[in-house]
Amino acid sequence: MAPTKTKKKTSKRKTAARKTIRKTARKTTVRKTARKTTAPKTARKKTASKKTARKTTVRKTARKKTARKKTASKKTVRKTARRTTSRRAGGRKTKARAKSKARTLKPGARLADRALETTTQRFALVSRLIARAFAQRLAPKGIGYGQFPVLLCLWDEDGITQKTLSERIRIEAPTMVRTLDRMERDNLVSRVRSITDRRQIHVRLTEKGRRLKKVLARLSSDVDKTALAGLGRAGHQTLRVLLGRLIQNLEQDIALDV
Repeated sequence: MAPTKTKKKTSKRKTAARKTIRKTARKTTVRKTARKTTAPKTARKKTASKKTARKTTVRKTARKKTARKKTASKKTVRKTARRTTSRRAGGRKTKARAKSKARTLKPGARLADRALETTTQRFALVSRLIARAFAQRLAPKGIGYGQFPVLLCLWDEDGITQKTLSERIRIEAPTMVRTLDRMERDNLVSRVRSITDRRQIHVRLTEKGRRLKKVLARLSSDVDKTALAGLGRAGHQTLRVLLGRLIQNLEQDIALDV
């Protein structure tokens, strides 16, 4: 009887060992399957992370490129602005230098050899200097140099038409209209349309414009004395005759549309 019991025990042990082997085999297969399932997931995650990293790098490079383009455009705009400002500043400097030279010009000095070659260029320079002298004296009174001839004509004959005024001063009609607009705004003149002919406009002085006659007449005589100093009566008379002749010659010139 003893050998049979031992056989049963050994068979039981074998079966238990087989069960444990099966269990361990199942566990290992389960682990292998789990590893297989997790491996593609991790691979997918890695590929997804790589794709997102590529997208982010592409976006960053695109942003860098756009930022570079914007900075380049800003730099070009700044450069062009600097160039324009430098040009303007250069023009202003040259104008300021020309004014300073004209102001500091000594009596009898010459501006340049070519600037004073002809007599007509001398007259042009005299005209500019006279205009500057009048402008300096008229500015404190609030009167422009272009308005002064209009006032002179109206003090001589008030109420003349706008066309006649333009012909006497010898300026074009659009320029006369702009000058009268400023003078009417400053309450120096008033324009009234004719009753008999609606196409004609009469220009009349206001009370303010009439009061300026004495003050501006003194300023005009002051400029005359300054410009004609040292000529004497004979020189004044000769200059008046010569200027009248020049005006007549230039008005007869066919090329001028006066």
